[in-house]
Amino acid sequence: MHDHSTRAQPNRHHSRGKTVAAVVAVLSFVAAAVILGPAIAHSAQPDDLTISSAPEASSPSIEATSPSHDLAIEIVQPGREGLELTARLTDDGGLIERNISWTIRDADGATVFSGATDTADVSVPPGDYAVEIRYGSVTLSSSITLLEANRVMVSYVLNAGGLRILPRVRDMALPASGSEVRVFSLGGRHNGKLVAVSDIPGEVLRVPEGDYRVESRFAAGNAQAVTDVHVKAGRMSAVDIDHKAGIARLAFVGSPSAEVLWNVEDGSGQKVAAAAGLNADVVLVPGTYTASAKVGSEVMTATFEIGTGEARDIILGN
Repeated sequence: MHDHSTRAQPNRHHSRGKTVAAVVAVLSFVAAAVILGPAIAHSAQPDDLTISSAPEASSPSIEATSPSHDLAIEIVQPGREGLELTARLTDDGGLIERNISWTIRDADGATVFSGATDTADVSVPPGDYAVEIRYGSVTLSSSITLLEANRVMVSYVLNAGGLRILPRVRDMALPASGSEVRVFSLGGRHNGKLVAVSDIPGEVLRVPEGDYRVESRFAAGNAQAVTDVHVKAGRMSAVDIDHKAGIARLAFVGSPSAEVLWNVEDGSGQKVAAAAGLNADVVLVPGTYTASAKVGSEVMTATFEIGTGEARDIILGN
């Protein structure tokens, strides 16, 4: 399945190194694509996946192979110089239509353009410029020298694809407690680096082409899943992560204004979940558990078993 966030590319960008006049301009291009993020789980199109975890980094980033670019130069009247910057997922793909974050700085480090748009089209005087691009978990930087009476058009190739992850509990609706997915890079010197994090089921994550580990866990409970996936540039990998777990639906049937604190412990007495409110959904791996509801100084408990794909209603009250 192709990523439909692109459109056909204008002809003036399509020929590599095309010069729109017999003029030589200098484009000093130094680019490095990087990844931002964490790890998660299983079942992909066209590739299959699963879930696990890696240490979290405050600002994850990974260097990737330097992307290519297409260049066109147009002769203009002095005073009408400028830059027109676009990006594509693959070398032969169409221009990305979704918003890309662009930052352009001059030789003194002053920002001359900053915004989220599909095309950065700016009028700037001749000089040296630094360009920073961010598209999802993909970042790229380059430098451009703009000569007098030139308008430089660059189309960057991000070499990136999409990753859509949907966590599931077998044959059941998603719990109300929510979930988190983290994506880590696999292989090479960046093995284990965090690339992306999402708490929105089915969100499309943009990442550079490569191998990743996907980890999924729910906000409440002890269930997690892990899978590996290969993302191809210009392609969407859809990952359904199946958790081998059940859902305990905790409910307090006393006063509707009561402040209830829930705790769930496994058979060895280890706390595996905590929640607040009259109701809470907890995703648990198969086993025996004890749920307790604390209301003021009173504590009520119930012991129960849960299996894969099973939903249990645990009702406590006074």
